[in-house]
Amino acid sequence: RLVDRTKAFLHARGTRPLRLGEIARAVGTSPAHLTSVFRRVEGVPLHRYLVQLRLARALVELPHTDSLAALALALGFSSHSHFSAAFRAAYGCTPASYRRRPEGCASR
Repeated sequence: RLVDRTKAFLHARGTRPLRLGEIARAVGTSPAHLTSVFRRVEGVPLHRYLVQLRLARALVELPHTDSLAALALALGFSSHSHFSAAFRAAYGCTPASYRRRPEGCASR
Protein backbone atom coordinates (compact mmCIF):
# COMPACT_ATOMS: atom_id res chain seq x y z
CA ARG A 1 0.00 0.00 0.00
CA LEU A 2 1.10 3.47 -0.88
CA VAL A 3 0.31 4.96 2.52
CA ASP A 4 2.15 2.17 4.35
CA ARG A 5 5.25 2.73 2.20
CA THR A 6 5.01 6.46 2.82
CA LYS A 7 4.70 6.06 6.57
CA ALA A 8 7.65 3.65 6.64
CA PHE A 9 9.73 6.17 4.66
CA LEU A 10 8.76 9.01 7.00
CA HIS A 11 9.51 6.97 10.13
CA ALA A 12 12.93 6.05 8.75
CA ARG A 13 13.89 9.49 7.42
CA GLY A 14 11.47 11.95 8.97
CA THR A 15 14.03 13.70 11.12
CA ARG A 16 15.80 15.23 8.16
CA PRO A 17 14.42 17.93 5.90
CA LEU A 18 12.19 16.33 3.28
CA ARG A 19 10.46 17.69 0.20
CA LEU A 20 7.20 16.32 -1.10
CA GLY A 21 8.78 15.40 -4.42
CA GLU A 22 11.47 13.37 -2.67
CA ILE A 23 8.89 11.46 -0.63
CA ALA A 24 6.74 10.80 -3.70
CA ARG A 25 9.72 9.53 -5.71
CA ALA A 26 10.76 7.25 -2.85
CA VAL A 27 7.34 5.59 -2.75
CA GLY A 28 6.86 5.53 -6.52
CA THR A 29 4.10 8.02 -7.22
CA SER A 30 3.45 11.67 -8.05
CA PRO A 31 3.26 14.35 -5.35
CA ALA A 32 -0.37 15.15 -6.21
CA HIS A 33 -1.46 11.51 -6.05
CA LEU A 34 0.45 10.93 -2.83
CA THR A 35 -1.07 13.91 -1.02
CA SER A 36 -4.56 13.00 -2.17
CA VAL A 37 -4.36 9.34 -1.19
CA PHE A 38 -2.57 10.03 2.08
CA ARG A 39 -5.17 12.55 3.23
CA ARG A 40 -8.05 10.28 2.21
CA VAL A 41 -6.62 7.24 4.01
CA GLU A 42 -5.10 8.87 7.11
CA GLY A 43 -7.51 11.76 7.53
CA VAL A 44 -4.71 14.31 7.85
CA PRO A 45 -2.46 15.99 5.30
CA LEU A 46 0.95 14.39 4.76
CA HIS A 47 2.76 17.45 6.11
CA ARG A 48 0.72 17.44 9.31
CA TYR A 49 1.44 13.74 9.79
CA LEU A 50 5.17 14.43 9.42
CA VAL A 51 5.03 17.29 11.93
CA GLN A 52 3.13 15.09 14.39
CA LEU A 53 5.75 12.37 13.96
CA ARG A 54 8.55 14.84 14.66
CA LEU A 55 6.74 16.24 17.69
CA ALA A 56 6.21 12.76 19.12
CA ARG A 57 9.95 12.19 18.85
CA ALA A 58 10.50 15.54 20.56
CA LEU A 59 8.52 14.37 23.59
CA VAL A 60 10.93 11.48 23.99
CA GLU A 61 14.08 13.54 23.42
CA LEU A 62 13.25 16.73 25.34
CA PRO A 63 14.17 15.46 28.81
CA HIS A 64 17.59 14.38 27.52
CA THR A 65 18.67 17.40 25.49
CA ASP A 66 20.58 20.49 26.52
CA SER A 67 19.91 22.54 23.39
CA LEU A 68 16.41 23.08 22.10
CA ALA A 69 17.77 24.66 18.93
CA ALA A 70 19.92 21.60 18.22
CA LEU A 71 16.98 19.30 18.91
CA ALA A 72 14.75 21.31 16.58
CA LEU A 73 17.24 20.95 13.74
CA ALA A 74 17.89 17.28 14.52
CA LEU A 75 14.16 16.59 14.26
CA GLY A 76 13.94 18.25 10.86
CA PHE A 77 12.40 21.58 11.83
CA SER A 78 13.76 24.59 9.96
CA SER A 79 14.41 26.58 13.14
CA HIS A 80 13.96 26.68 16.89
CA SER A 81 11.04 29.11 16.50
CA HIS A 82 9.26 26.83 14.00
CA PHE A 83 9.71 23.91 16.40
CA SER A 84 8.45 25.93 19.38
CA ALA A 85 5.39 27.19 17.51
CA ALA A 86 4.46 23.69 16.31
CA PHE A 87 5.04 22.25 19.79
CA ARG A 88 2.90 24.93 21.44
CA ALA A 89 0.10 24.40 18.91
CA ALA A 90 0.13 20.65 19.53
CA TYR A 91 0.69 20.46 23.29
CA GLY A 92 -0.33 23.83 24.71
CA CYS A 93 3.07 24.87 26.04
CA THR A 94 6.57 25.54 24.82
CA PRO A 95 9.25 22.85 24.62
CA ALA A 96 11.15 24.61 27.42
CA SER A 97 8.08 24.50 29.66
CA TYR A 98 7.50 20.85 28.86
CA ARG A 99 11.11 20.02 29.66
CA ARG A 100 10.72 21.63 33.09
CA ARG A 101 7.31 20.06 33.81
CA PRO A 102 6.24 17.29 31.39
CA GLU A 103 3.09 16.69 33.40
CA GLY A 104 2.10 20.36 33.07
CA CYS A 105 1.31 20.46 29.35
CA ALA A 106 -2.26 19.86 28.34
CA SER A 107 -2.60 17.97 25.08
CA ARG A 108 -5.03 19.54 22.64
